[in-house]
Amino acid sequence: MKGSTPSASLLGRIKRGEIGGVVLFKENTRGPSGVKGLIAKLQTAARTGGQLPLLIAVDQEGGGVKRLPGPPTKALSKMNSVSTAHAQGLATGRYLHRLGIGLDLAPVLDVPASARAFIASRAFSSKKTVVASRGTAFAKGLIDGGVAASVKHFPGLGRLLQSTDYHPGHIHASRSALARDLYPFRRAIDAGAPAVMVGTAAYRAYGGRFPAACSPRIVSGLLRQTLGFEGVTISDDLNTAGARPLLPFPESAVRAVKAGIDMIFVSGADANGSDAVGRRAYAALLGAARHGAISRSQLQASYDRILELKQQYAGAS
Repeated sequence: MKGSTPSASLLGRIKRGEIGGVVLFKENTRGPSGVKGLIAKLQTAARTGGQLPLLIAVDQEGGGVKRLPGPPTKALSKMNSVSTAHAQGLATGRYLHRLGIGLDLAPVLDVPASARAFIASRAFSSKKTVVASRGTAFAKGLIDGGVAASVKHFPGLGRLLQSTDYHPGHIHASRSALARDLYPFRRAIDAGAPAVMVGTAAYRAYGGRFPAACSPRIVSGLLRQTLGFEGVTISDDLNTAGARPLLPFPESAVRAVKAGIDMIFVSGADANGSDAVGRRAYAALLGAARHGAISRSQLQASYDRILELKQQYAGAS
């Protein structure tokens, strides 16, 4: 959405059940009614339409990526112990929960391969064991504070020099090298992380020329089968300059669901506040379902996982 006032079109789509959640950015939270007022409008639209509550999400990582002024008060690299990371996560969870936000798109579990990696300034450490222990502690703190953690960006962006928001990412490392990058995710999943955000880089070792979120080998194979993740999978933004060259939008939305993604994340509103990007994604997914390209059993499995997440973190009954 554009600004702090949801458009009639967006509210209508919420009422009709075409939107399962909303990610808030800084520009969405500056209106006179505040964050709570905005969230109330969005949730009222869902309730009026007889829909499940929305999952309201935000990128509240700490340091340079923080959409709201509250905690965490430290950058990830400054959370210099497991207890500090948990305390920062707990404070963040309680803060977001009070506002009506149920999902933090954090913590970052990427392990930078060098100081030149674009994600280095957002990472806990360049050591996989430190990222794993402190990242898992931060996620546990969020959960203890009443907010779901979504660990990201699976299976790891620490080898890229440019952000996948703006540039296509191609990772050429071997599977054995990538095992280092997977280690923090393995630890967080074993500890019960409720959600995993899958990135949009392509990985040669996993047969990839498409974004990871659109790869069955990565989502259904590596994440679900190899690592045993049973929670909700969320795509990173599929409508970016980094993702579109690898796979056109909205074909990427359909491929992501077929690959095993439960919740599709697409952002973008034009100068007039139009949410045409979201409408295109929904239409593509609906068409694929009607023509059998996405099976009803797969959709039901995703729905069940999302419902469980919403029951815990969005007040669904």
